Amino acid sequence: MGEGDFDALLQGLEDPDRPWAEGYPLDESLVSAAMVQERHRDDHGLESDPWTQYQVILADTGTVVGDLTFLEPPDDGRVAMLTFGIAPSRRGNGYATEMLHAVVAWARGRRDIRGIRADTDLVNQSSHKVLTAAGLRVVQDDGDRQLYELRWERPERISAEPFARRH
Repeated sequence: MGEGDFDALLQGLEDPDRPWAEGYPLDESLVSAAMVQERHRDDHGLESDPWTQYQVILADTGTVVGDLTFLEPPDDGRVAMLTFGIAPSRRGNGYATEMLHAVVAWARGRRDIRGIRADTDLVNQSSHKVLTAAGLRVVQDDGDRQLYELRWERPERISAEPFARRH
């Protein structure tokens, strides 16, 4: 998303070409968008920063059903923290699983990252299933939250368009 997209999202302004699914944006989407926007301001608006927020947009309708956000660029160990969510009205369709698989493939093809992590509430069984299906494993359990992580050693070859959904 570009700076104008963040402004529009945070102001609740829906793009007519990308209508929002019922229940989008999630509260977490807005918090994450504000965090990324603030980081972009601190970094003087790096438009080419891949560690940003991405929307999940259905190819057939252009409807925004969710998002995935890199909360920070990769750390010193080259691991990036992410968060994701799908609008309640669109859950159960495999969008989160497909999205996370695409992000893992994209990240594994980059030289500047060697892993991703995400945490989730213990009671959020759907997120646990999505994270596990994408190859992430629990590396820390704090009782009410679990931290998942996936690491790799070398970049892998990926297709030219890992985020494009094929219909």
